Amino acid sequence: MSRLNHTDLELFERGVLVRLSNVDAGYGAATVLMGVDFEARAGEVALVTGPAAAGKTTLTHVLRLALPPRSGRALIMGVDVGRASGRQLAEVKRKIGYVAETPTFIEHWSAFDNIAMPLRMIGKKPRDYADDVRELVDFVGISEAADLPVEKLSGAERRRCAIARALAAKPHLILADDPTAGMSPADGRRVVRLLAEMRRVGAGVVIASQDESLADCAPILRWRLERGRLTQVDTSLPAETEASE
Repeated sequence: MSRLNHTDLELFERGVLVRLSNVDAGYGAATVLMGVDFEARAGEVALVTGPAAAGKTTLTHVLRLALPPRSGRALIMGVDVGRASGRQLAEVKRKIGYVAETPTFIEHWSAFDNIAMPLRMIGKKPRDYADDVRELVDFVGISEAADLPVEKLSGAERRRCAIARALAAKPHLILADDPTAGMSPADGRRVVRLLAEMRRVGAGVVIASQDESLADCAPILRWRLERGRLTQVDTSLPAETEASE
């Protein structure tokens, strides 16, 4: 098993959840991300914007350990991804919550049961997680739909269900790939505010989207990705405001 670097662990203990250094990544012969430097910290929200095909989803895949970097260094939760063992990577994955652009569910299961799935997968019993899942259902605002099969939910309710599922295992890092796609502006902003609320419990949040206006929803650090190259738009968090519904 690969040994963990004490300096890397110290960074994690100080709240650095992600540090990418000069990372290239891609698929087959295509290099999508080029020389990417990026950092995500506990208690902060990062918004990565850019046009279609800029590499936002690829960046999300790297961060959730679904795509290994081709070069550079990816440090996630204190673990050097390029040198870690399979067991270490599996442990890191358990600390990450992911909201896909098009979430998939077991359609005939209730929203409640879909949200509880990550907890069932780690061996928890309904008596152990029922209260926590009900709390998540209330938090994302789908209390009235919790016992309906997911196939009966609206698009906005499905996205809220996906967020609750991503939060179920109390992850350190939450990744959302275009979480407002296909939603009304008001519903989209509500979803982003829900995600951003997780900074209050010390989680780090990374949202990838084409919609730059989402930066006004909460205190958010802005990044811009174009043609595979990532830059930080500014280094100061905006004052917290309540966006209009």
